[in-house]
Amino acid sequence: MPSDAPIIVVSGPGGVGKKTIADLVAAAFGRSVHLKADDLLASVVSGLVRPDSPEAEQQNEAIGGALAVSAMSFARDGYATLVSGYLFPDGVAGLAAACGERGLSCHYAVLMADLETCWERARGKVEGRWPPEFEPVANVHDRFSGLELDDRHVIDAAGPASTVSGAVLAAFRAGNLEVR
Repeated sequence: MPSDAPIIVVSGPGGVGKKTIADLVAAAFGRSVHLKADDLLASVVSGLVRPDSPEAEQQNEAIGGALAVSAMSFARDGYATLVSGYLFPDGVAGLAAACGERGLSCHYAVLMADLETCWERARGKVEGRWPPEFEPVANVHDRFSGLELDDRHVIDAAGPASTVSGAVLAAFRAGNLEVR
C-alpha cells in the first residue's frame, strides 16, 4: 500500500501562473496529480457563474469541496497532489483541518506578482470560457493583495516559471508551506 503524500495548494490572482507552477512542482514527485479548479468548473453544465463574480460564492464552495475530496483521495493513495485555483485562506484552513483528521499534510503557496505582470500574462491566455477582462483580474488581485498572510506562504511569482517552481519546492521541503 502506498504511503500518504502531501497536498500542496497553489493559489493566487489570475495570470500569476498557478497552473504552470503546479504542473512543474507536480513533476518533481515520482507519483503526482494536478487538480485544477478550472477543470471542475468546466464540468458545470448549466447555471454556471463566472467564478470571479460576487454571485459565485455557492458555486465556488461546491468546486472547493469537490477539489478537497479528490485531493485527499489521491493523497491517501500516495500521489503528491497539487491543487490550483483561487483558493483563499478560509477554504484552505478547512481543507487542512480535514487533512489533519485523516493524517494528511496540507501545504499552501500563494503566488504573487504585481498587477501589470498578472494582467499581461492573463491577456496572453487563450483557454477558458471567458476572455480575460481587466476589472475581474484586478479585483481578484486586490483581494489577494489585501490578505494578511504569513509571509512563509507567499511566493514571488514575477520571475520565470522555473525559478518560481523552484521557490515553491524549496519552501515546501523546508516545511514553510505547511498549514498548521
